[in-house]
Amino acid sequence: MKAVKLFICKHPVSDYFAFLSLGSCREGCSVSESVGKMRTFILSVLLIGTWVAIGSAAPTDNPEATTEAPVPEECIQGENCILPDCLCGSIYHPGDFDLSEVPQFVVLSFDDAITVSNFPFYEEFKTLMNPNNCRITMTFFVSHAYTNYSLVSELHRLGHEIALHSVTHKSDVQNYWRPANKSVWLSEMSDLKKIIMHNAKIPEEDIKGWRAPFLEVGGDEMYSAMEELGLEYDCSWPTLKYTNWYGANPYGALWPYTLDYPSIQDCQLGRCPENSYKGLWVAPMVDLNDNVGEACAMLDTCRSIDDELLNSAEAVEYFLKRNFDLNYKNNRAPFGLYAHHAWFYENEINESTARRDGYNRFLQYLATKPDVYVVSLNRVLEWMKNPVPVSQLGSQTAFRCPSFDPETNCPDISNYQFDESHNLPDHISTMSMASCTKPKPKYYPWLHNPYGNETIA
Repeated sequence: MKAVKLFICKHPVSDYFAFLSLGSCREGCSVSESVGKMRTFILSVLLIGTWVAIGSAAPTDNPEATTEAPVPEECIQGENCILPDCLCGSIYHPGDFDLSEVPQFVVLSFDDAITVSNFPFYEEFKTLMNPNNCRITMTFFVSHAYTNYSLVSELHRLGHEIALHSVTHKSDVQNYWRPANKSVWLSEMSDLKKIIMHNAKIPEEDIKGWRAPFLEVGGDEMYSAMEELGLEYDCSWPTLKYTNWYGANPYGALWPYTLDYPSIQDCQLGRCPENSYKGLWVAPMVDLNDNVGEACAMLDTCRSIDDELLNSAEAVEYFLKRNFDLNYKNNRAPFGLYAHHAWFYENEINESTARRDGYNRFLQYLATKPDVYVVSLNRVLEWMKNPVPVSQLGSQTAFRCPSFDPETNCPDISNYQFDESHNLPDHISTMSMASCTKPKPKYYPWLHNPYGNETIA
């Protein structure tokens, strides 16, 4: 009978029994050298189960006997997982330097269409600077319908990241996104990428990220589509377990990691991947703690007791500072504020600017901190691949900026109008689309027809 080595593991923060392993403790856990009576009891029960399992798995003379699938290999940083191509999931920062030298990254992202209505709001931030005197940068997860591609081009020119958020953004999660196979995910990603490249003139290599509509993580079907398309990262996957606030003994906020090995992240929405995808990054959406003590991945879903997050700029500013400090004063995992533009105008009927004012005050507060950088997700991941102390950020290309903004690659803007004869999506009778490209497509660009050059009726 084969000898088995058993480990009792403790959580890195708490002193509670975590799990028993036949191999070794997880990263961040340690072997418990002294266990109490309760742990001894648990160990005894698990030992019995272990030896029963071993006995049932003994060799057999039956050549057709079914064998169990091999246990997935454990991710061990520096041994079977090496930067810049692989990083194990962890609550600890990469790089061999002290936590005080780790830059605190803040990621601002916005979902859905870029339009003439929301562009002025985004443009307000172009005067805000990081400690290196470069403009702050944001990530835009763009969906197709109603998007003005001349404005997408302008955001890209100003240094912001343009990422993918689907062509259709269908609202039917239950019947469309949840059961979607790889072909559906691939078409939604690939066709949108073609539409953006063609109409906003953004280079293919600059489109790296993806966020699933409604954060409906699509399992292995979605991640295999990303892998085939050559995308670099996903930012659709919330985590409550790996935060700096949840529970009596918080695990700590999760840093970005690659899917070379099975993920340690909790699965809240949709279907999370079971397979491995070498070099494909996950930028976890670390849940915020709202004003009623609940979790929210997007600002849109954060609640308050007396609508103070709707009516009070001071309350909004304090809420953002409180959540920021959870990361800044602990493990300095990237701090994400993910939103839809509409959240800032939800109380516009009462002429309230509380959310916009509180958000801006918070960004002004961040500008006073020499180790805080507000940057797009693609820049965060460049640092993850080659981590350096905050004092050396200037050595990385991703954190440099030109003395002058580049010239526009969209000097001649075309505003195209489409009607029902141009294969518009269901329930839409007219559509306009500003583009950096001529001539006008024969049909409205859409899923399975990204260039609008064929009928799909």
